[in-house]
Amino acid sequence: MKIMLIYPLPRLKKKPGSRWLPLGLSFIAAALQKQGHIVSIFDRFAATASLGPDRKKINTHMLQQLQKFKPDLVGLNTISPLIYDTVECAALVRRQHSGPIIAGGHHATALPELTLRKITDLDGLVQGEGEQALTRLAGGEKPLVIPGIWWRRGDAISGSSPEQIKDLDSLPFPVLDLLDMDFYTRPAKSAIRAHHLSALSMITSRGCTQRCNFCSETLTYGRGVRMHSPEYVVEWMQTLARYPVEGLYFHDNDFLVDKERAITICEKMMKAGLHRRFKFAIQTRVNRLEKEVLRYLKRAGCTLIELGIEAASQGQLDFVNKRTTVDQNMHALRLCHREGIAAHAYMMLGFPGETGSDLEKRYQWLKRAGNNFTLSMSMLQLYPGTSLYREKGGLFFEKKPWTEEAVSAYYQKDHLSSMPPAERDKWYKKRFVPEMKKRNRLAILRCNPPHKILKLILSKIRTKINLQG
Repeated sequence: MKIMLIYPLPRLKKKPGSRWLPLGLSFIAAALQKQGHIVSIFDRFAATASLGPDRKKINTHMLQQLQKFKPDLVGLNTISPLIYDTVECAALVRRQHSGPIIAGGHHATALPELTLRKITDLDGLVQGEGEQALTRLAGGEKPLVIPGIWWRRGDAISGSSPEQIKDLDSLPFPVLDLLDMDFYTRPAKSAIRAHHLSALSMITSRGCTQRCNFCSETLTYGRGVRMHSPEYVVEWMQTLARYPVEGLYFHDNDFLVDKERAITICEKMMKAGLHRRFKFAIQTRVNRLEKEVLRYLKRAGCTLIELGIEAASQGQLDFVNKRTTVDQNMHALRLCHREGIAAHAYMMLGFPGETGSDLEKRYQWLKRAGNNFTLSMSMLQLYPGTSLYREKGGLFFEKKPWTEEAVSAYYQKDHLSSMPPAERDKWYKKRFVPEMKKRNRLAILRCNPPHKILKLILSKIRTKINLQG
């Protein structure tokens, strides 16, 4: 069977900065190829590199590839803030494709029946992990006997709960030669923050042990954590060494969920000489950090640890069920500094009852924590499938149209606090933006050799001249 997989187009006003590989589609493509199917990936995000953020041009290019490839089945990846793109793609594909069109990903997993009712051009969808379900469907099995498949029969929609893949090592490595690797391997300072280098992404485990009420990251993978073996991880790294990249970014929700496994990966990286080949970054929880594991990470090439700090108030941490403390946040940031690994703090705005005074206290907390980490701050979002959406989301996706205007407005809205937007924007521009820029500049100076710093300065000057010209 010939299968075409489509990755959505984000809202962009200019060419993208961060470039994360579409690992989910790449894993699915590898599983399908292993069963003898022919696969094509149309990456609407990567298409912006050559076509710019022009939706009409990208749509035309996608339909040209569809016509040339002539797939038997088309699969669309869904992301809630971009679900309007799935609506548009499904309608465009249906105009010249009479075979099945299915969806998968976070949004389809959270709202399977509703997704099929809202997007009438879809025939079905995959809830949960896609590798096994899609290979069985492509292999000719009836949709409704496959766990995780939802299917439309006239006005009736039915489906079943997904099954987790028990042995992740049974999966082939993601297929990357179906992607625009020139695009994904371009150097940038946003892949591993403040480090100007080219980097590829990996994910070595699926799921999370925690239940933060705002997080939809593990929705597709279900409860608990399953992990690739250290041997699989290091062999995968070795396959990536053929690309012209200097870094790796691990998308695991919590790379240190199993400390002994993390240490074993570090040891095997060093034995294989990969610590001299790659710098890498991980995400983990503040309460996982210990001197021993940090020292292993540093020796193996870890140069950045990203932490979900979220807030500087214990009440706010408790509200999102973070199960960490303000003291643990402070300790983690300082420990990373003492052990010589850069840290990045993710924080959120828009907690219930949040005031300007709360934001000022957060700013003062950041100053006390030191200048040796970078930070970013985003609005606390309500994603379908999370307990926070069920409690506070107002049934937006159930009640409202899935148009770009409506969905984009929903994800720009402050749903929980009573703080006037103008007051927050004023604080953000006056306090946070200068602080963020200062920390980023310091981090760039710390993390890059002189020749790369010079290259960044020249690039910024050229960009400024082009904008003025």
